[in-house]
Amino acid sequence: MQNPNRLFKRLKIQRINDHIRLLNDHDDGTGYLVTGTDKALVIDTMYGQEDLKEAVKTLTDLPLMLVNTHGHFDHTYGNLYFHRAYIHPADIGIAEAYFKADGFMQMMKETGRKPAEFEPILEGTVIDLGGIELEIYETPGHTPGSIVLLDRKDRILFSGDTVIEQTWMQLPECCEMNVMLRSLDKIQKLRPYFDYIMCGHSHGLEDASLCEAQRQAVWEICNGQVQNDEPYVYYGGTCRAHPYGRDPRRIVYDPDKKGMDTEHLIMPDELLKVICSSME
Repeated sequence: MQNPNRLFKRLKIQRINDHIRLLNDHDDGTGYLVTGTDKALVIDTMYGQEDLKEAVKTLTDLPLMLVNTHGHFDHTYGNLYFHRAYIHPADIGIAEAYFKADGFMQMMKETGRKPAEFEPILEGTVIDLGGIELEIYETPGHTPGSIVLLDRKDRILFSGDTVIEQTWMQLPECCEMNVMLRSLDKIQKLRPYFDYIMCGHSHGLEDASLCEAQRQAVWEICNGQVQNDEPYVYYGGTCRAHPYGRDPRRIVYDPDKKGMDTEHLIMPDELLKVICSSME
């Protein structure tokens, strides 16, 4: 098979072990390819600036399955190159809202493609790839339909943006902080079964101790221990950041945010600038 690192300008492939590859999209976002003996699983598709399916096909001839950990555009725009994607039902509307962005509409026009049809996936689902099983757990917080995938054989948790060094909780579609805390408590109960994390913006294996550190930081926000928090500027304005441990670990949040608002997702001009800049 050809080496995709020589064929694609943005995509870099990193070998984690014999059957797991990290798919690095220009250092802006990451997905994963997990191969069993019977089929292969793609976890998240990043920005969609290159044909991810074509890249994956240089790595495996096995039948492919795609799962999105949540509905944000930096995890779903590459769905453009697949026919079916599994996602939690609570995030279908979020993904489809981002598909309406001008930048993505232009991508569809230029490629003549439409994003994969969504199929629901729920907690309790076990994806059997042949010799490797991945268990689905619902972890609402960053989005209402966020999920993680547990690989007990390799002792890895594929965490999307649920467990990640810089956690965004300020967006309209994010849940309240106490919802995230409950999800992190659920993940803590799984800690005997994994030693490493691979999140949605990893550059390699992350130590699972990040789970405890992030959970403590979220607990501090929930309990008003925010005296050292800092202003944080992003495309939607200014909010707050709760630092913990080494940089860039922080929880980004809006202290005035109450609950989630999936009917009025932020799609400002600044967000479209972010999308366009990622294409350069």
